[in-house]
Amino acid sequence: MASLEEKEIHVKQLKLGMFVSRLDIPWEMTRFPLQGLYIQSREDIERLAECCEFVVIDHTRARERATFDAPPMAHVEARPSLAAAPKPATAPQKKLRNHWKRKHCVENYKITANIRNELSTSKNLLDTMERQIYLICEHTLRCRRANIEQLIDSTTQVVESVIRNPDAMAWLCRVRATRKPIYMHTIRLAVWGAIVGRQLGLNRFTLTHLCSALLMTGIGKSRVSEKALSGYSPQKPSEEYQAHLKETLYQLQQMHNNSDDLVNTISRYCERIDGSGYPNKISGDSIPFLSQVAGLVETYELLINPYHCTRAVSPANAIVYLNKCKDKLFETTLVEEFIKAIGIYPTGTVVELSNGEMGVVVSQNYERRLRASVIPVLGVQGDILKKYKVLDLSYANNRDGTAERVCIRRGVPSTVVPRGLLEETHNWIFNRSNPFGFFQQNI
Repeated sequence: MASLEEKEIHVKQLKLGMFVSRLDIPWEMTRFPLQGLYIQSREDIERLAECCEFVVIDHTRARERATFDAPPMAHVEARPSLAAAPKPATAPQKKLRNHWKRKHCVENYKITANIRNELSTSKNLLDTMERQIYLICEHTLRCRRANIEQLIDSTTQVVESVIRNPDAMAWLCRVRATRKPIYMHTIRLAVWGAIVGRQLGLNRFTLTHLCSALLMTGIGKSRVSEKALSGYSPQKPSEEYQAHLKETLYQLQQMHNNSDDLVNTISRYCERIDGSGYPNKISGDSIPFLSQVAGLVETYELLINPYHCTRAVSPANAIVYLNKCKDKLFETTLVEEFIKAIGIYPTGTVVELSNGEMGVVVSQNYERRLRASVIPVLGVQGDILKKYKVLDLSYANNRDGTAERVCIRRGVPSTVVPRGLLEETHNWIFNRSNPFGFFQQNI
C-alpha cells in the first residue's frame, strides 16, 4: 500500500524526473539491477512498460528539474491485461483488506523442525493420504458411500507438518510420482493451501478447513476425461471441466457431509471477483475469503503443474500472471500476500544459477527469499552432475572454490529436470547422515 509520499500510477503516466520506488511485480523479475529507478528518458518508460503495468512513484525523491509538465508517454504500449475490468478505487479495497486480515490472520508460526526429520514424517503421511484419496474416488465412482473423516484427519496432520516446517511437504510434492496425476494434484493443492495459510497466519482450524476443501475438489476432477484435463485453460475452462464442481458437491451430499462451511467454500472457489467465474458468476466480497484463497491456490498450481505438463511455466512467470489478475480475478491485497507467502522460488523450484548450472530449491531462507538452499543437478552443458552438494546461497561459493558468489539467475519450468533425477536427488538427501549440516561439502 502506497504512503502519503507515494502514489500508484499506470506506466503510461510516467514522466521524466519521476522516481519509481515499486512495481506491480518484484524487481528481481525485471532487467533492472537496482530496486528503484529515476525516469531519465523515454527508453526507461518503454523498458518498464515491457515488464509491468502499474508502478509506485515517490514524490519526495523526484528531481526538482523534472519535466512534470511534459505530455504523458501515450505511445508506450504496456503489456496487455488478462481481463478488461477497470481498476477500482483504492478506498473500498483498503476496507476489505483490513477486514479479512483482522478476522483471519491471527497466528505467527515458527519453524520448529529441521527438514530432514520432517521428511520422514511427511513421506509416510503422503502415502496414507494418496491411498485415502484413491479409495474415496473409487467408492464414489462405484456408487459406494465413502468416509471422508479419515482423510480430514490426515489433512490435520498435513497442516501440523507444514506448521513445523513447510519445506518438507513442498519438496516431497515436487519429487513424488503417483499412479494417477489427479491424486497428486489434489495433494499439492492442500499443501500449497497449508503453506499459504501458514504464512498468512490462519489458525489451525481454518488451515484444516482450507486444505480439506482443496482436497475434496479431486472427487469431481477424477470424473473429468483426460482430454478435458489436458485441454484445460485458466482463462476459459471447458464445460466438462466446470462440471467437476457440481459433481464434487453432489458426492459430498451423498456422503452426508455435515460441514456446511466446507460445502460453502467449495461451491464458490471457482468464482472470481469480477464476476467471470462459475457456476453463478458472483462477484466482489460475495465470495467467501477462503473460497478466494482456494481459487488462488488452484490457479497458481495449475500454472506451474498443469494437467498437461508441457504447458508448465516457472513460478516467477506464474507470479507475473497473478499480478495481472489483481482486482480482476482476485482481490489485490490477497494476491500480494499470496506472493509473499509463496516467494519467487518456492521449495521444489528448478532454477538456473549464475554459474550456469541448473539446480532445485530444497529449502527457503524466509528472511532472504533469493538466498535459498539449492542442490545443483545439471552442469553448464546440461550434463547430469555425478556428485551432489547442498548450496546455501546466503554464503555459497562457486564449485571451483573461487570467491564469486553464486546466486539464482532465474526460475525455469519444472519439466527442465527429469522427475527421475529429482527422485535420485531426494534419495541422496534422505539417506545421507546429515547433508544439511555441511552446505559447502562436496559429496
